[in-house]
Amino acid sequence: MTIVGTIPRRCVNLPPGSLHTLISCSAGGRLQEGPAIEKFTRAFSDWLGVPHVFGAGSGRSAFQLALQALDLETGAEIIFPIFTFPVMPMVAKLLGYNPVFCEVDPVTFNSGPDHIEEKISDKTGAVLATHLFGQPCPIREITELTQGRQILLMEDCAHACGVRVDGRLVGTYADVGIFSFAEGKNMPCFGGGAIATADDNIAGRASEILSRAVMPEKGAVWKKALDIWLKWLLTRPEIFGLTVYPLLRLKLLMGQPLMDSTVGDELLESFAASNPQVEHLVNLQAEIGLRQLKRIDAFNQGARKNARILTESLSGVSDIGVPQAADGEHIYVYYPLTVTPDRRDALRRHLLEHGIDAKITDMSDCSLLRQFGGAENQANHRSGPTEASILEICVYPVIPERHIRRLGQIIQAWAQG
Repeated sequence: MTIVGTIPRRCVNLPPGSLHTLISCSAGGRLQEGPAIEKFTRAFSDWLGVPHVFGAGSGRSAFQLALQALDLETGAEIIFPIFTFPVMPMVAKLLGYNPVFCEVDPVTFNSGPDHIEEKISDKTGAVLATHLFGQPCPIREITELTQGRQILLMEDCAHACGVRVDGRLVGTYADVGIFSFAEGKNMPCFGGGAIATADDNIAGRASEILSRAVMPEKGAVWKKALDIWLKWLLTRPEIFGLTVYPLLRLKLLMGQPLMDSTVGDELLESFAASNPQVEHLVNLQAEIGLRQLKRIDAFNQGARKNARILTESLSGVSDIGVPQAADGEHIYVYYPLTVTPDRRDALRRHLLEHGIDAKITDMSDCSLLRQFGGAENQANHRSGPTEASILEICVYPVIPERHIRRLGQIIQAWAQG
């Protein structure tokens, strides 16, 4: 069984000193509230180049804050990409809005202005432009479309913190940008999220909403942070190879599930019952965020380098789709390999047998989910990206280049076998 050269499905990207920060904030009574919150939101605002940034307890919470701050009429339609993380349109539905889904490009997985325009109606209140997997969508053209139609625009930058289009950071093109600092993203801060806006009215409403928001309990903050730190430790490639990887191989041998996340309809059922609320960003998350801002650009550059090596090694390999940077600079928060759905699990098994743990995606074709009328939508459904064809590969810079090259060789051998 392979131990050396293993690659986890995710490598949690915490900055050096994160455990010390957790302990010191806990000992000093600064887990929840403290001076780092204002320092971080100001520093993030300066980095982005927008006047207003507001922290939230998670990316989902940040999206809810953004939606409420837009102050749309109840029942307004919000246009989402059909292929996205389904919790996002579910938040809109729970707040009394009507999610409408537009098609996406089959190569980039992102929606463009042509996809969005055909779904605009007199009930459209807002559009969510999503930069999926770290690939920026055509945000300049989408901004021109929404401004011309006087429709509010949001940017989902959960996968795209640090992406630039024409030298300008994403999250600054729309009326409001939304960021996630969850463990699986490129800038995790023991959880957390943020919104950014240049609109004073949106900022005023966001501030007022946060004044009534929930402060996470101290025990929950500590537990979540420790859990994420342990995942950071276990996703160091060397430690992963000695701990989690043998367990995954055993599960594979026994035909058991491979520690996959809850997705699709099951995920939405659980989320809908959770009564989601806007939560505050806590001081601990802000402390980590200040550290992350100093290194995020270098981290993204390292991921791009590894992705370029993998893409080059798979050039010309038939039946394997690799991400293509179509607009701006892809940062490969996730590197989606695509194969035909009937071969995805075989490729995943082959990779795991050779030390690479690939991840099935959390994204879904939302139009087919029960919460969004999946049965009714089936008849008019167009063929497009499907979660059953995607395997996410980690190309974070903690993984040595020689292991990325070996990964490419393993995939080539499988495709040619």
